[in-house]
Amino acid sequence: MEAIRQNPAELFRFVNIGVGGFAVAGGIGSLINHSFSSIIIGIYEVLIGALIIFLEIRAPTEEHKVLVHKYASFMHSFIGRGVFYLLLGVLMLNYYTILYVCGTVVGFVGLAYIALNFVQMFEAPSTMQPPNTDPESQPVCQGPTE
Repeated sequence: MEAIRQNPAELFRFVNIGVGGFAVAGGIGSLINHSFSSIIIGIYEVLIGALIIFLEIRAPTEEHKVLVHKYASFMHSFIGRGVFYLLLGVLMLNYYTILYVCGTVVGFVGLAYIALNFVQMFEAPSTMQPPNTDPESQPVCQGPTE
């Protein structure tokens, strides 16, 4: 609790861990229904939930940040995570009550993250910060900023 008082943005790390937990629970719930599509969706939800938890629990190294930035750069912004969580939540909305609960919670967190992108009252936690890049290695589409 002391970390949250010192840096309120770290509360988002706990929210993201909760979203990962709900995604794993929803994935296990999807695996209960024995159809091909629900098994594929269940495996996807379990893997994504475990990946979210892994990225939030460990302190992000520069290599992890570069890897996430390369393959999933949307995870570095509130709107990117919000849309991703919203889609993940909608994907869980089927078959059982537990899936409706998990999907609703993940979807509402996604909507809250989308709203936080426009309000900009909070700083993103360390796990949502993009990697430090060399200022001279700008993409071709950006010209000099002078």
